[in-house]
Amino acid sequence: MTDWPTDKPSPLWRSLSRETFSAPALSGDADCDVLVVGGGISGLTTALELRKRGRSVLLLEAATVGAGASGRANGQVIAALTRHGPDAIRKALGEPFLQLLAGSADRLFGLAETYGIDCDARRNGWLQPAHSPGRAKRAAAMAAQWAAMGAPTRALDRAEMAARIGSDSYFGGWEHGGGGHINPFAFTVGLARAAAGEGVVIHERTPALSLTRQGDRWRVTTPAGAVRASRVALTTAAHTGDLWPGLRRTIVPVTSYQAATAPLGALAHWVLPGDEAFSDTRQDLRYLRKDRDGRIVSGSAMAIQLAAPTRLPRLISRKLGLIRPELGELPMEHFWGGRIAMTVDRVPHLHRTPDGLATWIGCNGRGLALACAMAQVLADAVCDVPDEKLALRPTPLKPVPFHPFVSRTARMILPWLRWQDGREI
Repeated sequence: MTDWPTDKPSPLWRSLSRETFSAPALSGDADCDVLVVGGGISGLTTALELRKRGRSVLLLEAATVGAGASGRANGQVIAALTRHGPDAIRKALGEPFLQLLAGSADRLFGLAETYGIDCDARRNGWLQPAHSPGRAKRAAAMAAQWAAMGAPTRALDRAEMAARIGSDSYFGGWEHGGGGHINPFAFTVGLARAAAGEGVVIHERTPALSLTRQGDRWRVTTPAGAVRASRVALTTAAHTGDLWPGLRRTIVPVTSYQAATAPLGALAHWVLPGDEAFSDTRQDLRYLRKDRDGRIVSGSAMAIQLAAPTRLPRLISRKLGLIRPELGELPMEHFWGGRIAMTVDRVPHLHRTPDGLATWIGCNGRGLALACAMAQVLADAVCDVPDEKLALRPTPLKPVPFHPFVSRTARMILPWLRWQDGREI
């Protein structure tokens, strides 16, 4: 089964979701305190946060809730960044952001519990297996830094990691006991249900076509109407267009592909027997988790995307076979792709203007928990909290050099990353 259009949800997560939601398209004009553009996890949690503060909130989603990256993700809940440990994060982004990140998984699972979101939430931990002895030492240091902050982390030796994942192909690594996995589509749809229940007005199939300043308010036009708002929060991530001139040039959109095997059957007792999620230390990641029916859900990227629906499942099967031979023999039942927003420095950026326009961008493949935590920051930003009191300090837009070329060729860096992965550190 394939699902290539970007205006439809993941076929697997949609089929497993017990959460449903729908909202009409906007017809006519509307007014609100804050307009949120983008109906993914970031937009919906921001809308919820703003409603708690007493603002009237209207949210526009160009397609349907869950059709974008939020509903197409692998579903791993990770309270960490891709490359940076606590010491580096503290130095680059400050202690308040580090504390925000440390609590990001708590925030996600707390939302699921508070609103009764049926998203197959499993908080059994997240593992990062190390693919070389040098990476194992680095992983141990990472675990120690997080543990010093009070996080439920520790280093795992080779034997324990093998027992936890069902494969002896790694050299140890570390675990974060606060992580886990969810059905990301169901979580996103459940958030929409929750937001509507709290009074957020949601319109699906309503793209924002233009954004202009008129007097002391913003005006956003749509195909069949317009919205006037005092403040605007953009949460469009890799689908960012030109509503805010220059914003899309600050990130590199990358296509991430996902595939799911047939259910494991008896093999499920040997592969991730504790039902954790894992993503390893490679830059060309190998990662997987199980869904509630025992399928392996994994993914990869491709330097050349030609015939991806045919080639990518075979690539993922080969990678799974290197983890455990039996996994490479399983048929692939589902395949889909989605776009994620990457920043050059691999950290999120917050931007805002003096007249009430704000965004954060750059999930870098760690977006589920981070988006939930950043809702507070983005709500602060549109509510005029001073820069020095924000958990993530705003920065000016900084376009990626040669952006048109880089955005089209970024995937060609994969062979170099794979070469780096093969070298010891």
